Amino acid sequence: MASMAAAVWYGPGRENFRLEELERPEPGPNEVVMRVRACYFGAMHVRAVLRGHPELRPPEVFGRMVAGDVAAVGANVDGIQEGMRITVNPEAPCGRCFYCANFEPVHCLNLKTLRPGGLAEYVCLSSELVPGIFELPANVGYAEGAYTETLACVIQGILKSETTIGDRVVILGCGGVGLTFVQLAKLRGATKIIVADLFDASLESAHALGATRTVNVERETLADVVREETAGYGADVVIEAVGSGPTYQQAFELLRRGGTMVGFGGSPPGTTFTADPNLIHYRSVNARGSYHYAPDLFRRALDLIASGQIDLDPIITHHLPLARVTSDSVDLYQTPDCKTLVIDT
Repeated sequence: MASMAAAVWYGPGRENFRLEELERPEPGPNEVVMRVRACYFGAMHVRAVLRGHPELRPPEVFGRMVAGDVAAVGANVDGIQEGMRITVNPEAPCGRCFYCANFEPVHCLNLKTLRPGGLAEYVCLSSELVPGIFELPANVGYAEGAYTETLACVIQGILKSETTIGDRVVILGCGGVGLTFVQLAKLRGATKIIVADLFDASLESAHALGATRTVNVERETLADVVREETAGYGADVVIEAVGSGPTYQQAFELLRRGGTMVGFGGSPPGTTFTADPNLIHYRSVNARGSYHYAPDLFRRALDLIASGQIDLDPIITHHLPLARVTSDSVDLYQTPDCKTLVIDT
């Protein structure tokens, strides 16, 4: 059988993340094999390598944000040809569980996901995932196409925020996700977009993408800026895209009466924060979590990328070849200027 290179994680510890030769997959009926060209390495993978991750069980091949070429097509698959440039929605709700039956497929209890993942030369797309294959438009590169999944997640978050024309939006965190939220808030009609972060370079990118005010929280007091920019009322929307207890707590405090906080940032286990119940009660603020995305948002995300309405140049910042993923990815991802890390295969 033909073999392929793949990065395999065997548990916490850098020594347990190794590049190996695995058997190359072949498609069964209703399946498609992709030759992976781009796959993202993200924060959850860093946590897994360094400390473990509650949602991952070794041995594991990471990677769900992928794009590449169709390498082989199984029997009974229509509309997919070898050589097509594609990306794929990496999760498929079952359509039968309690949440799917109640029109909440984002919380599906039997979600079919891309496993083994895309940190490999080839990946097999199961019959459940094949309907979520999308051909990449000619103007969309592999790295841009692979970002579709993250953009779909951020679209879910901006929809939950109900940001609309004239809103004053605060975004906590200016990584790749924060920069994506800036652009979506602008598209939704927000007239003031205040972005807070620790790094000036990130804030400069946010300003170039549409932020109306940037705040380096080491030099300015964010609460004072928000009061100044909102005539003392507070923000209509605050989006937490950091994933820390202090920033979750601060998000509530920056809201106007009746405002909406969206908790988008994932936090390490054990993270807590304190919220004043009177802030929630008397000021009638709304708190909404956002995780994953409704299935139809994947197509909408790809359309936004293809139409040029989302600028990914400041977001897709670093690349590594697959041969270096196990040795260099963790350190490179944690550098301050790394917004996203693409593994090129």
